[in-house]
Amino acid sequence: MSPLVLVVDDESPNLESLGKIFEREGWRVALAASGLAALELLRRERAAVVVTDLMMPGMSGDELLRAVKAVSPESEVVVMTAYGTVEVAVAAMKQGAYDFITKPVKRHAIVKTVRQALERASLVAENRALKARLAELAPGGAGALLGDAPAFRATLEILRQAAPTQATVLLLGESGTGKELAARLVHDLSPRAAGPFVPIHCAAIPETLLESELFGHEKGAFTGAVARKDGRFERAQGGTLFLDEIGEMSPAVQVKLLRFLQDGVLERVGGNEPVRVDVRVVAATNKDLAAEVKAGRFREDLFYRLDVVRVRLPPLRERREDVPLLAMAFLRRMAERNGKPLAGFTSGAMAALERYAWPGNVRELQHAIERAVVLTRADVVEVGDLPEAIRAAGPAVPEPAGAAGAPVLTVPLGTPMEEIERRVIRETLRHTQGDKNLAAQLLGIAARTIYRKLDRDEEGRLLVPPEGGGEGPE
Repeated sequence: MSPLVLVVDDESPNLESLGKIFEREGWRVALAASGLAALELLRRERAAVVVTDLMMPGMSGDELLRAVKAVSPESEVVVMTAYGTVEVAVAAMKQGAYDFITKPVKRHAIVKTVRQALERASLVAENRALKARLAELAPGGAGALLGDAPAFRATLEILRQAAPTQATVLLLGESGTGKELAARLVHDLSPRAAGPFVPIHCAAIPETLLESELFGHEKGAFTGAVARKDGRFERAQGGTLFLDEIGEMSPAVQVKLLRFLQDGVLERVGGNEPVRVDVRVVAATNKDLAAEVKAGRFREDLFYRLDVVRVRLPPLRERREDVPLLAMAFLRRMAERNGKPLAGFTSGAMAALERYAWPGNVRELQHAIERAVVLTRADVVEVGDLPEAIRAAGPAVPEPAGAAGAPVLTVPLGTPMEEIERRVIRETLRHTQGDKNLAAQLLGIAARTIYRKLDRDEEGRLLVPPEGGGEGPE
């Protein structure tokens, strides 16, 4: 069912005229001749947008606004006011109104404003649904593995089945797919959950030091070994050792790892006493280990010891339906970390995120959302807040053939109307060399509207020094 637009006006001609205008736009419309009648309608069905006159007998539009926000806080409210009461309309916006329109109402202006309010209401509803689904899938927070795509759900099921066992788990997947999170899940769901989870990135440690880092060393084993040191295996006693990028391990270290997997014992570097350790191994790689075995770079016997339960983590491009859930999870975390309460994403921003191929997978998405949270000046993440590579991923609107010498502005498909308006205003001001009155004439709007829509540039500087004046909105 399409969203409902509720129109409230005590003047019957205005009420009926607006009702017909909105119905011609294909919207569902309800009419109320008073604030009390509007509230009664709202108790039966929530309206996505409420369009109300401010000056009404009985319950005023200002009082109705406060009531709507109490009864139906998700509803967007557009107020209508006479030119001389613009200050009252501004006060109404401070109380939560989406926008205001001056009377006599122009058809194109009211349709444009209500359409934007409907888009805003839809955005809020979509983000609320995402938050609810996020809480259902990951009640512990955004740090957990999260996804609803069939391929990802199948991966999670294998991890859950393998976790309670003692089997060695081999995680395969591209960089950034969440292999360490998967390893932690196996640990947390296993009988070893109370023990330590010890990760080590085999590619990040020089080959000459990796053996000592894993198995420890005795005093005097090499230059600088001034005392005995326990390795990661011993530190993981009773828990889980996660060997990330195991495909980078040297042949010498592979031999010692194989012995541990066979016998459960190790020898420290420079020592000859076997040390028995109770540790479960979870390994991960972004390489094709079978191909590495054929090439002679990885031991075949070690490969089969590791390859007991093989789990492939799908890349993000294979589960694009999970992008909204992941994006919302990261948004909540980053917004809280940066002290910026954000409602979610515009529809255009979310469409751009879903279009992008994500070569860096979930890690790249996390970094993109963190950047957007830091840069956004709005209460939602917009297309312009996303990295250029993501914005450029979608098809652009074909460049129109403008008048000779006339500047032409192109925007990507899916760019929200608010962002398009800002871009047009910026470009027009550049064209008029900052002359706001000329820019307003070219755009067919009041100069004050420029300040309301865009008063600062990308660097936060005022586009034009604000002036006093009583110019009313368009």
